Amino acid sequence: MISEQAAQNLEQDKRRAIIRRVVIITVVIIGLIILAIFAFRSFKLYSEARIALREAKNIKMTLEVADLEYYGVGLSIFDDTAEGNIRKGAQDYVNKIQNNPEGYMKLTGYDSQMRKITGFEYETEKYIVRFSRNADGDKWQIFQIKELLDY
Repeated sequence: MISEQAAQNLEQDKRRAIIRRVVIITVVIIGLIILAIFAFRSFKLYSEARIALREAKNIKMTLEVADLEYYGVGLSIFDDTAEGNIRKGAQDYVNKIQNNPEGYMKLTGYDSQMRKITGFEYETEKYIVRFSRNADGDKWQIFQIKELLDY
């Protein structure tokens, strides 16, 4: 027969084991929720960045098509006096073809002899997409705009 003290100790050990299991399960569930939130946020940021990249590539291609049309009349899309260094008509052409893209586009480089865009930036509310062409090839970079302080 088990003494009364031993029975109480056994009962307390069972309660402690149950409490320990509940705490462990709670910690694991909270950890999984935090991991899921982090994974979802990372996936969302990556998806938005890919959308901004796709928009920038489409705009760059449209600018190249506009440059071909300007070549036919002896002009180019590059105009260093215009906003974003893009001739007004070319910008209107891009807005028409791309359904008024939300971001701001800017030519940062143009090879007038080869008639190639060598630098291009597209800025949206959350991202800056930068294109550059050099001897090593084409390079696309995507930067996230993050506001840290607002006074």
